Amino acid sequence: MTFRSIHFLAPALVCFLGVGASAVDDNRPLRVKNAPEFDGVTRWINSKPLTFKGLRGKVVVVHFWTNGCYNCMNNYEHYRAWQERYAGKDVVIIGVHTPETASEHDVARIKKQAEKHKLKFPIAVDNETKIWEAWKNRVWPTVYVVDRQGVVRYGWEGELNYKDQKGEEIVRKLIDSLLAEKSAK
Repeated sequence: MTFRSIHFLAPALVCFLGVGASAVDDNRPLRVKNAPEFDGVTRWINSKPLTFKGLRGKVVVVHFWTNGCYNCMNNYEHYRAWQERYAGKDVVIIGVHTPETASEHDVARIKKQAEKHKLKFPIAVDNETKIWEAWKNRVWPTVYVVDRQGVVRYGWEGELNYKDQKGEEIVRKLIDSLLAEKSAK
């Protein structure tokens, strides 16, 4: 077994077993302070290439997912709700699709799954795991909230509302709070 296999085995096991939020780090997986750029993107879906430099002044929600992960699919309803709630506001939702299996490298399949599930936000296809590694990400799904200055303010590992957890509410309230900071200045 190679290091790369081990690197993906633990997160895959978490995804497969349906474990929700991690007890590690009080479910705030902030292993980076400033949001890393989207270097090494295989292809962008639903968008031209984006950069955090170009997104300054906006609240950015970055979620790592893969289209074969059951737990990732359980978060889709929240992403669709955020698409509607924050349409026309200074919020950008970006999906980073980092594949777990060989079949998940297929860009046409990723695009088809995004269309099927009405995921209209920009998606960075991360087939070489460059973005995953830059963020020091560990599991699918993981959601990060980045403030207007590019600072990673919060992270949630696993399904947002696994069992009785309130991940969606926590993330939504943080987004609202970060949006309000603009009017307070």
